[in-house]
Amino acid sequence: MCRYMFILLGFFSTFCGFMYNDFASIPLGYSTCYTTDERGNAEQDDGCVHTIGIDPAWYLSEKELPFINGFNMKAAVIFGVAHMTLGIIIKGVNAANFGRWAEFLFEFIPQLVIMLAMFGYMDLLIVLKWLTDYSGHEHQAPSII
Repeated sequence: MCRYMFILLGFFSTFCGFMYNDFASIPLGYSTCYTTDERGNAEQDDGCVHTIGIDPAWYLSEKELPFINGFNMKAAVIFGVAHMTLGIIIKGVNAANFGRWAEFLFEFIPQLVIMLAMFGYMDLLIVLKWLTDYSGHEHQAPSII
């Protein structure tokens, strides 16, 4: 039983490394969408989109810590809500499978509705803010809080 837990721990630590573009706290600098001049000023290349993880150029930025911490918090909220929603859905499947209809109607459905109405909406706002281009209109970017 313990070996399966270690296999899953290894898999998900690798997954997190890909998500944050960070293995053992060493950023993978395989590609970047920014070019720098001799004074250290960075400019984004036109039409370049970083494929996976965080662009390594953020590790050289003055705003590295707020950006990385904000991304990590938002990603943790998204994964946490997805995990809790999966747990609620499994509870509902178990209640329906064992014929506990009172538990299904008066526990599962309210839990799922409240979870998705509050935290699912917050996750939707986070993803919409990530996908919306506010260049030139940065003052119009909404605050998630």
